[in-house]
Amino acid sequence: MKHDLKIFVRTYLVMCVALAAIAIYQTEAETRALLRISTRYKWVVVIAFFAINVIAGIYFYLRPEKITRFLEDSFFEKTSGWLLKIIGAILILAGFPFLWWIKFSFFGKALTALFPLLWVMWAVAFFQAIIFKRITRFSWSTVFMLALLLNGIVFQIYTIFQPVTDYPFSLGWSEASRYYYGSLLFSQSIYGVKLPLSIWHATRYFLQAIPFFINGLPLWFDRLWQSLLWLGITGLTSFLIVRRVKPQNWETKIFLGGWFFLYVFQGAIYYHLQICIIIILLGVSMRHPWRSLIAVLAASFWAGMSRLNWYPVPAMLAITLYLLEESFSKTNNFWRYIAKPILWGALGLITAFLGQTFYIWISGETDLTAFSSSLHSPLLWYRWFPNDTNALGIIPGIIIVSLPLLALLFRALSGRLNNLHFLRSGGLALMLLVLLGGGLVVSTKIGGGGDLHNMDAYMAMLAIIAAYFIADRVETEAANGSKFEAVTWPFVALMLIVPAAFSLSRIVPPIQYDRVQAQKDLSTLRTTVQSYSKSGQVLFIYERHLLTFGMIPNVPIVKDYEVIPLMEMAISGNQPYLNKFYSDLKNHRFAAIVATKQNLDVNSGDFAEESAMWNQLVAYHLLCEYEPTLTLESSNIQVLVPRAAPECPQMP
Repeated sequence: MKHDLKIFVRTYLVMCVALAAIAIYQTEAETRALLRISTRYKWVVVIAFFAINVIAGIYFYLRPEKITRFLEDSFFEKTSGWLLKIIGAILILAGFPFLWWIKFSFFGKALTALFPLLWVMWAVAFFQAIIFKRITRFSWSTVFMLALLLNGIVFQIYTIFQPVTDYPFSLGWSEASRYYYGSLLFSQSIYGVKLPLSIWHATRYFLQAIPFFINGLPLWFDRLWQSLLWLGITGLTSFLIVRRVKPQNWETKIFLGGWFFLYVFQGAIYYHLQICIIIILLGVSMRHPWRSLIAVLAASFWAGMSRLNWYPVPAMLAITLYLLEESFSKTNNFWRYIAKPILWGALGLITAFLGQTFYIWISGETDLTAFSSSLHSPLLWYRWFPNDTNALGIIPGIIIVSLPLLALLFRALSGRLNNLHFLRSGGLALMLLVLLGGGLVVSTKIGGGGDLHNMDAYMAMLAIIAAYFIADRVETEAANGSKFEAVTWPFVALMLIVPAAFSLSRIVPPIQYDRVQAQKDLSTLRTTVQSYSKSGQVLFIYERHLLTFGMIPNVPIVKDYEVIPLMEMAISGNQPYLNKFYSDLKNHRFAAIVATKQNLDVNSGDFAEESAMWNQLVAYHLLCEYEPTLTLESSNIQVLVPRAAPECPQMP
C-alpha cells in the first residue's frame, strides 16, 4: 500500500464530513418528536457538534498542511518505554467501552440510527491511531488501519458470541431448531429411534452435530460451538486468502486478513459454505493438475450436499484462481487455455449433483419432493429495494458492499487492461455477473431477502479477485509488462468502513432473562407435556430442542411438522404435505401440540408474506382443531389440545 500523509489526511477528513453530514440528518429525523425541552436541547447540541465537524473538516481539507505539520511532529517518532506502551494499550482498549456507552447510554433508545455512532467510531479510531503511532512509530495510514480493524473485529467477535446463553427456550423463530437438526445424526442414541436427516443445509448440520459425540452437553455449549464455528472457519478462510496471495509486506497481510474476516459477515457467507472456499484455496495449484481436480470435485461434492445455488461455485472459484494466476500468453492457444476451466466446470457440476443424490440416499427422507420445494416458492421482487423486511434492500445493500472493491478494480485496470487477455478479464466479469444475477433472483424467494446471505457466492468471488489485485499477485501477459496500480489509502478506507459499519449496526446488549421465571415456565411445560404424553403423541412444532437436551425427558419424539419444514412447505405450496398435516389435525393424531402463540392478525411488518401464509395455511387449521390449554406469556409458548368440536377462528 502506498503511504502519502496528505492523501491520508484528506481521505480522513472527507469521510469525517460525509459521516457527520448524514449523522446530522439522522439525528434530527429521530429526535424531532421529543417533547421535553431539556432532552431536545441535548440533541440540538449534538447536531451542532456534527455541524462544526462538517465546517472544520472542509476547512482543513482545503488546508491539509495545518494537520500534516502536527502529524509530522518529532514527538510521534520518539522511542516509547514499556510503561508508556502499557498505558497506551489501556487507552486503546478504553475506546471499546466508550463506544458501548455512547450507543446504549448517551444515544440510548432516542438515537438508534447508524451514522451518528459510525462517526463516533471514526473519531475514536483516530485517537486510537495517535496512541498506536506513539508506541509503534508505524505510518499514519497503517496505525489508523489497525485502529479501524481492531474496532470492527472486536465488535464482530462480540456479535458472534452474543447468542451464547443458557436460556432454555429458542432465542428466535428457529434459532434452537438448528441444534435439533444437528442432533439427528445421533437420533438413535438421543431419541431411541432412527430419524431422517434435515432436508436442507446438510453440511451445516454435519458441523453442528460434532458436540453430540459427547453425551449430555447442555444447550449453551451448542450455542458456543456454533459461535466457534463462525470464528474458527472464518478466521481460517481469512488466513488462507492471505497465504494464497502472499502479500509482500506485513501491513498488507494484516489488512487483507482483517478485512476479509469482517467482509464475510456482511452477507453473511455461512461457515459451512466457506468449507468449499477453504478446499479450493488449499487444493488448487497450477503446478498440480490432479490435486486441483480432486479439490474441485471434493468441494463440489460438499456444495452439492449444501445448497442448490452453490453447485457451480467451487469450480467457478477454481477457475477464478486459474484466470488470475495463469496468463494466456503461457500457452497462446485458445483451446488449450480453456480446456482446464471447461473440465473443472463440467466435472464439478456433475459431482455436485452426485453429492445431492448421495445425501438424499443417506438422509432417510421418503418424501423426495421436499428436496425441491424451494424451486416452487413465489418470488417477491420488491425485496430488491428498501422494505420492512430489509431496510437497506438487496440491491442497495450489495452495491454498498461491492462499490469499494469495484472501484479498486477499476483503478487497478484503468489503462492496463491489456495486461489481462480478454479471455481472462471477460471470464472473470462473466462469472461475477452470473453469480450476481443468481444471488439477486434467489434473494427474492419468499422466506429470503432479509439480508445479503444469498449474495454469498458473488461476494466470495469478488473478494478473492480483489485480494489478488491488492497483493499484486495477478499474473500479467508479458513478463516485463507494467504492474497494476497499487492500492491507495482512499480505497483501503472505503474497504474498511463498510464492513465495520455492518459490524457496528448489529451490536445488541447481552442477553438477559428472568432465570426464576424461565425455570418456572420450563417446569410447568415439562409437567404438562409429560402428562399429555401418557395419553398419546405430543408434537413439538416449536421448542423441539427441549427433547434433544433432556430438558423434557420421557416424552417420545414425533418426527413430523417441525417449524422449519412446516413453514417451507407452506410458502412453497406443497399441498400433499399440507393435506397430510390437516388430516392429522382433523383426526386428532396428537394428544397435545407445543407451539408459540398464534397471532392471526399479524400480517404486516418484516416477512409479512411469510406470516400471512403461515396464518392462512398453518395457524388457521391448527386453531380450528386444537385449542390452547396452557399459555406461558413470558416465553411465548402454548400447549394446544384437541377441541371437542371444530371451531375455526375469524381470519382478519
